[in-house]
Amino acid sequence: MKLWKYIKSAFSNHWNLLGLAGGLAFTAISGQWAVGLPLLAAAEFAWLGFVGTHPKFQLHIDMQEHGKRKAEEAAAAKTRARMMLSSLPRGAQRRYEQLMEQCQEMRTITKNFQAAQGTEIDAFVVESRLEGLDRLLWLYLKLLHTEHSLNRFFETTTIVDIEREIKQIQTRLEREESRSDNQQRERIVATLKDSLKTCLERKQNFEQARDSFELVKAEERRLENKIRSLAETGISKGDSGLLSGQVDIVAGSIQDTERTLSQLEFVTGFSTFDDEAVPEMVKRRVTAN
Repeated sequence: MKLWKYIKSAFSNHWNLLGLAGGLAFTAISGQWAVGLPLLAAAEFAWLGFVGTHPKFQLHIDMQEHGKRKAEEAAAAKTRARMMLSSLPRGAQRRYEQLMEQCQEMRTITKNFQAAQGTEIDAFVVESRLEGLDRLLWLYLKLLHTEHSLNRFFETTTIVDIEREIKQIQTRLEREESRSDNQQRERIVATLKDSLKTCLERKQNFEQARDSFELVKAEERRLENKIRSLAETGISKGDSGLLSGQVDIVAGSIQDTERTLSQLEFVTGFSTFDDEAVPEMVKRRVTAN
């Protein structure tokens, strides 16, 4: 029950616990348990009833829970990003690391330039820009991981093998259906039909993966160039809306790609959601040389 959550939070509030402790201590010192305990209980019920049902307190608790959940999701996403990066072949890891190094280098150059000119950009503006860059780098890492997963998928599965198995099942199914009806024959036919359905699904998945492979590689190159461009221009500009605006344009143009990644979950093992947590990809602290 949702109300019970707010009541529990009101009870565990440090001011409430401090008041309870003080009331019990005062009652113990005075020795008036018969009077003190009922008054303390009445005060506690009044507190829980007023605070636990107050809209502002409930909003405060909801915001705390939302922040905690977002922090947990971000931590999980960061762990996931490390695992994805470590699973890539060395060449793909180096591509990502070089792109990240360029982003960090451009931030350092910009930081030094601003310090020399005495023009510091607002921290909130910088953070909003970096969050946008985080999102693009996160998608780029997922594209690298998808390409690697597809390559492994193609190494273990071929369309020739799938079609050969489909033909074999169809031939046996035709033979079994031509036999006289009996319980065993019905069970075999049912099993073969289920196997045929599975193979047809495998063929559909393979064709989808094959058709998506070139798109994934093309989006990798496009996104890599876009991130480099943003690192070279957007972060170093004083216009607070420049990077966020360009990130929005890029994000809007890659929605189809994100949907494609979701459809390839059977290969990659992950899906993409509009509200998914994006890990912190760009380090926030830049040390001037």
